[in-house]
Amino acid sequence: MISTLTGVTAAALYLLCVVHQIAAFRRQQPPARRLLYGLALPAVALHALSLSQTLIHPEGVDLSLLTIAALIALIMIVFVLLANLWQPLDNLFVLIFPLGAVALIGSLMSAGTTHLRESFDAGLVTHMVFSLLAYTILAMAAVQSIAVWVQERGLKSHQPIALLRLLPPLLSMERMLFQLLWTGFVLLTAAITSGFVFLTDLFAQNVAHHTFFSLISWLIFAALLTGHHVFGWRGATATRWTLTGFAFLALAYFGSKFVLEFLLT
Repeated sequence: MISTLTGVTAAALYLLCVVHQIAAFRRQQPPARRLLYGLALPAVALHALSLSQTLIHPEGVDLSLLTIAALIALIMIVFVLLANLWQPLDNLFVLIFPLGAVALIGSLMSAGTTHLRESFDAGLVTHMVFSLLAYTILAMAAVQSIAVWVQERGLKSHQPIALLRLLPPLLSMERMLFQLLWTGFVLLTAAITSGFVFLTDLFAQNVAHHTFFSLISWLIFAALLTGHHVFGWRGATATRWTLTGFAFLALAYFGSKFVLEFLLT
């Protein structure tokens, strides 16, 4: 009951943040940071409290699809809130807050169908930490790439999109995108490497597709970063490669978890 109440309240606060942002954009003004953080910080605290009650059980830790999605959403929101103190990442909030609300409500709805793991060794924990961080950073890069693409299209078409006047310059947006991509790529490399080093069942039946899609995603991000460094890839090209790489990464975990939990049960 407490988990449901805190989760629903957190989701409502996230949505209030979005309403505030949209209202500010319509006035062609940046969102009031004090009000935004005044709503977001309690939402994050309630999100963490609710998730702790659905994630951790006396019998083990719930690693179900929707619970992990809520955990990744929480990490993403915390990261953006902290990074926004020194980097202009306000444009990410309008997408990640609704994602956080949906993921949290989804985890509450699936709380009765747990997929528990009773024990964790150091190698598995290392792999999971790197994986969660890689998913988080590359998800942010995917959102940022969409913002860069919209901004570039608006500038090229000379359309008077009010939101564009509130965003940082395009070069700054692209610089932030590739900073996120490089950080996510390093973390993804560490996640895959730790999987090969620590996990003995990496190509077992239930995780072979996870490994396969993760490696494809790694190759796509490696090609994108190489293309950017050597050929100057940017704009729509960078957006397409980023979204494709993240799609394979999402398939690696969420796709395989969906099949295992919902189609093969």
